[in-house]
Amino acid sequence: MPEYEPKSLSLEPYRELVDRIRDCIRLYVPPGSAVLIVSKGDEDLMRLEGYRAWHFPQTETGAYAGYHPANSAEAIAHLKRLHSRGAQYLVFPWTARWWLEYYGDLATHLNTVHELTVSEDGVCVVYELDESALSDADRQPHETDRQPYDSFAACETPPLINLALPAARPAIRILTILARFGTDKYPHAEREIGDIFKRQMPKVDRTVITVDNELPRSLVQERRDGVLLGGDNSAREFSAFDRALDFVGSDIWSYDLVHFATSAFNTLYVAYLERFNASVLEAITGRAVCVGHVDCYNEPIDVLTYRSQHWIRSCFFLLPPTEAKALGRFVSVVDGGPFFSGSPDEPFRVDAPMSLSYRGYITEWLTGGDIGQGVEWHSSFALTRDTLPTFEHKAVSILNEQLLGIRLRALGCHLIDVTWLSTTLRHKSSQEISWTTSWREQLANREDDAVVLPHHEQAGLLSTV
Repeated sequence: MPEYEPKSLSLEPYRELVDRIRDCIRLYVPPGSAVLIVSKGDEDLMRLEGYRAWHFPQTETGAYAGYHPANSAEAIAHLKRLHSRGAQYLVFPWTARWWLEYYGDLATHLNTVHELTVSEDGVCVVYELDESALSDADRQPHETDRQPYDSFAACETPPLINLALPAARPAIRILTILARFGTDKYPHAEREIGDIFKRQMPKVDRTVITVDNELPRSLVQERRDGVLLGGDNSAREFSAFDRALDFVGSDIWSYDLVHFATSAFNTLYVAYLERFNASVLEAITGRAVCVGHVDCYNEPIDVLTYRSQHWIRSCFFLLPPTEAKALGRFVSVVDGGPFFSGSPDEPFRVDAPMSLSYRGYITEWLTGGDIGQGVEWHSSFALTRDTLPTFEHKAVSILNEQLLGIRLRALGCHLIDVTWLSTTLRHKSSQEISWTTSWREQLANREDDAVVLPHHEQAGLLSTV
């Protein structure tokens, strides 16, 4: 997948992209054609007047499948099945063009078997599916072509079928990225994370990249189970995550999931950590979800052009490689200038792009106050001229944490609370779970530490896709 920052992080640009995709299809695809669209479940994108628009991938009923193919072979097989049912074109919106790099064999199949019709920069890629590529065995009859029921044939003894034993499923591969600043404060974090995996997820194949922001960025030290990298601490764990992803590069596609953690993961509320297990990993692999502990404020806050109330705790969460790469960069706020006044008396600028309630939450939290849920931060300090730089640095991390959740949701990646998920998986299969369940419903239905908050009129994103 190419390195790029998605352009559709707000509603208006995304609507413009959808309109341009529709225009492109009308220009190059004959009316009445059956068009497969890598839609990620967006029904608005599927509204193509004069065409038969189908989700790709999809379930047997035609609904969006809810997850990406596991590999190129699965993607090609799914494409062939839909082609045999009448699909004539395949459309990759520009936000989904990473498919053509990640699923390399699929791209080769498309470019050698089918015809590239359109590749318009910033809009979409369109392939016309070659009818001659289908063999007679591939073709599936339409409903009107099916043979009438033959009662005599149905009574004949069917041939015996020899079922081979299923091949053993390979272990889930996880890349752990651990951000730390030296080892004085949390010296055993790496071992403690390893213990969690050994105890709760023992069969995974795991590689560890540790980014130490106290060490020079040029440091690269190979270790037995991974690599130690130097960082720069410009944005705490978020710049560390970006450092590791830059180092990994295209090797990220060899992993099923990316695990992000900080050395302080085992502080404050930690009961959710025991909820990560093999069934959770199986359920989320290949899905557009970010799984960890969902935190929230008692009321919505505004930051930049967004309104939000909840976020994923950045000290321990799991994300598929596709979502990590689609995000582009984990650092959302690089320069704190627009936010801070330079005075400990009123640390935020009068015109800072954030609501008064959000300023109050951040200030109370960092200085040891209660933000309304009976919890206090473990590393609070008094706000003075001397501590102001620390306050601003930590406040930027809080902004980046909130914006990480906002940006993931804007990309169509759902924030999933691991306590709610593990609870639900005991009663439902992963296919039966509603992955679009609201964060409020998730938190209210955790079997431990449930949170029920009053609804506010505008608790969603002001600007989203």
